[in-house]
Amino acid sequence: MKDIKLILLVIGILILLIPCLGLTEEAKKNEKITRLEEIVVSATRSKISVFDAPQSVTVISSEEIMASPFDRWEDIVRSVVGIYNYRHYAVQTHGIASPLKMRGVGEHRILILVDGVPQNDNFNDAIAWVAWGHIPKEAIERIEIVRGPASAVYGSEGIGGVINIITKKPKAGRQTLVRGGGGSADTYEGYGFYSQKIKNFGFLVAGGYEDSDGFYMVKHHKPYEIKRDREIGKAFGKVTYELTSNSDLSIAGLYYDHETGKGRRYFYDDLTLGQFWTSYNYNGESFSLKGLVYLNQADKTAYQDTAKDNYSSLYRKEEIDSTTWGFDFQGTIPISSWGKFTLGVAYKETTWDYDNKYVTITRNAGAEGKQRSISPFLDSAFYFFNNHLIVNIGARYDWIRTWDGANWDSKSSAGKPPYYNRFGSNTEESFSPKIGIAWHPDDKTTLRASGGKGFREPSLFELYKVHVRGGGTYYREANPDLDPEEIWSYDIGIERFLTDRLWGRLTFYQGFAKDYIGDRLVGTGTFGKGKKKKTRYEYKLDNISDVDIYGIETELEWHAKNNFTLFTNYTFNISEIDKDENNPELEGNYLPYEPRHQIHFGFRYNNPNLVNVFVTGNYYTDIYFDNENTFKEDDYFTMDVSISRRLFEHLSAYINIENLFDEEYPIFRRKGREDTIAPGIIVKGGIRLKF
Repeated sequence: MKDIKLILLVIGILILLIPCLGLTEEAKKNEKITRLEEIVVSATRSKISVFDAPQSVTVISSEEIMASPFDRWEDIVRSVVGIYNYRHYAVQTHGIASPLKMRGVGEHRILILVDGVPQNDNFNDAIAWVAWGHIPKEAIERIEIVRGPASAVYGSEGIGGVINIITKKPKAGRQTLVRGGGGSADTYEGYGFYSQKIKNFGFLVAGGYEDSDGFYMVKHHKPYEIKRDREIGKAFGKVTYELTSNSDLSIAGLYYDHETGKGRRYFYDDLTLGQFWTSYNYNGESFSLKGLVYLNQADKTAYQDTAKDNYSSLYRKEEIDSTTWGFDFQGTIPISSWGKFTLGVAYKETTWDYDNKYVTITRNAGAEGKQRSISPFLDSAFYFFNNHLIVNIGARYDWIRTWDGANWDSKSSAGKPPYYNRFGSNTEESFSPKIGIAWHPDDKTTLRASGGKGFREPSLFELYKVHVRGGGTYYREANPDLDPEEIWSYDIGIERFLTDRLWGRLTFYQGFAKDYIGDRLVGTGTFGKGKKKKTRYEYKLDNISDVDIYGIETELEWHAKNNFTLFTNYTFNISEIDKDENNPELEGNYLPYEPRHQIHFGFRYNNPNLVNVFVTGNYYTDIYFDNENTFKEDDYFTMDVSISRRLFEHLSAYINIENLFDEEYPIFRRKGREDTIAPGIIVKGGIRLKF
């Protein structure tokens, strides 16, 4: 199998490099310009061409989204350069690690937006059981990915970059799509989309349901272990109204609910998300305005069992409720033809409640807290030498207050006495500047350089939650005095259309991160008696690590024909622990779950009269699974395929295959535990009705 992997990898790369050797005369004769002026708003908060953007940007179109073999957008972005997603499709939830990483900055350090609404609130970012499949892909217009620190534009969370999911707007006429299918693990699904616009009024709805028996995620499952199943429902709706020819108002709502099993009967969770937002847009000749008001609600219950009775009963329920609301207002003022200024202010407030409910005993344990941020910002763009030189300068000031924090437990735990702690108010301030330059020596080339600061404010979970696992052998104190994590980063690169059909990009990046939050070992103890006596390892969350990061991103895309595109990209990344006050022996080690090398390649072929095919290959090497760098995966290769064909005018059939060659690779490795592995090939098929 390894030989086959290497052969396919080499063949794929060679095929994609063929255009670099030159086009044939026939190809040159038939060559047509296929470049599109893609527009992005996430890089500067106002519309700008991707070619002019000061940072490295990728835009995934709705056509590419629908052609993908995946339903969840977190899987759709897995083949984008600079992004690593180690979570397999079968793993809906697993522990406290967010699966998406960008530019080697580590876990849960990418800002996720939906229509500009932040998703990394103190619920999602804290426990990271994030429902990154909460938007039906039929409702997504495009996905904008901006690499590098984004705090000068969006504040906390964007250390590695930002991913903004832009949902569709109703278009003229009526659009209807229904699809249904099934596949591996007794999986059944059905999705629908409807959109219509009548004069100034438009609306759309999208949603679906999925049920799956799931998979075993270990080689040798024990008698009490079951498949990791899932049941998912989601719905999205939007109403729009054009107030004038250059202004509009929209109201959108999202509902998501899932129940996902983690491999044992009484070890699973329920999650319900409700999100609502209203936006206003005005685009005039002398200025433009944008307004956004949003409300995010999340209710999660994690059901926990215990090893004391061989995992045969429910022990406790962790109930976590979070409410986040906020607004974001901005205005953009053009200055003749040589520049524009965007000024604005953002506000966000989160209330978080954690309640531990025990089934067989009377015990009161939990935590709570509130957090508020007020953030003015400025972004400016200046155009020189007939738009050949674009300079982008921006800054944001974040004032963050945390208050009403508390944690408590009425019973002793892991040999520690009961406690009730009420914490005082705390404020943090962060100033995040950035600068970016894009220069066009000709109309086919962009040379760019950018630099700036990113930061992540500690979550309420990290500030106040006392975390106990392993039957009390792991006991972690909260720390209300945590400082924000910070990174100063820069990148330089070149982007060029080598021909009208061949495009490439090369970027070098480097970052210096400090005050990474981690576990500090503060002591040990014992609890229990006799044979039940156990050792307790006591930790405290603290700012302990500084990390040095650098890497290279390369991309190549060839539009061989108007309906046939080949692509490849390669990321080299080093994320090295420079300082660790808790354990100096870790200094010089690599961050876990950050592959040193990753290669993606594939092709898209779209011919509605014949067949549509989307193939991606993914190759990863040198991945560590722990800070000590004792668990390592040398390499693994997967291939994913989507094939669809129109049967009749409105009816088509599709088949999606993930992990085509049934590759077995680890997802998680922990000392004293069996590896969590990918379940192998997954096949789903169905029909799609569009009219």
